[in-house]
Amino acid sequence: TGLCIIGIKMIRISVAQAMEFYGPVRDVFVRKFVDRVREKSAAALRAAFEFPIPDALAAAVADQLKEANADHEFGKIVQFMTGRNPWQTPREQWNEPGTESCLALVYQGVDAVAKIREQLGSTDPRNAAPATVRKEFGRDVMVNTAHASDSPESAVREIRILDLERNDLPGIVERNDGYSG
Repeated sequence: TGLCIIGIKMIRISVAQAMEFYGPVRDVFVRKFVDRVREKSAAALRAAFEFPIPDALAAAVADQLKEANADHEFGKIVQFMTGRNPWQTPREQWNEPGTESCLALVYQGVDAVAKIREQLGSTDPRNAAPATVRKEFGRDVMVNTAHASDSPESAVREIRILDLERNDLPGIVERNDGYSG
């Protein structure tokens, strides 16, 4: 890729960090999953009642459920990243390190965001190009192996949230006498 790793850190992300880190995704879930919520709620209503459920009523129910569904999906991401369900974790524990370990890497170079996203492949490993990280190691949209910032601005925000300015790279280089691979 022609990129350089300028930061590396093993981290146990807290619920609070994950909530902030993935916060923008929650709003996407409201829009992205509304059709699925509409289909599931319409099917459930039609199965539960012996009278026809108009499409407008099913759509109104879905409109009421879309936020709760987005929160549920968002909570699954936070739990996957931290090992803790945010909705079942007391708020006073949200700043404690999670139980899952993550390896955070910070790359630098021309078009770093685009190049890393290309190397990772599609968020859904089933749609990822052959030989990409997600195609080779991902399982599904949730367990897709890696996160990549979608813009330089997001990268700056995410580096701040995970406190990656303090990284382990200098110590790794020093312990390995400057070994560069």
